[in-house]
Amino acid sequence: MSYPYPEDRTRKKREKGQEPYKDAREAFSKSEHDLETEAIAYGDEHQEADSDERRARLEAEMEQRFAKINREVVERADAQAGHRKTAEEG
Repeated sequence: MSYPYPEDRTRKKREKGQEPYKDAREAFSKSEHDLETEAIAYGDEHQEADSDERRARLEAEMEQRFAKINREVVERADAQAGHRKTAEEG
């Protein structure tokens, strides 16, 4: 909101006082504190307990991914080989 005269801005601030700004500041700092607390709780909850457990989990995931990739490669190779046979026959 713009004021046509600078003295109106000062008068309006005096009439309003600082309470609305103070309330907003308090609400913002409270919500900021709540977010920080939630972030810390989330981090603690999802933190790996032991590096050996993490390593074992990653190795298991790696084996599963390699197996899936191997299946896809074999399927593609079979599909290409089948396509080549039909092209040679035709």
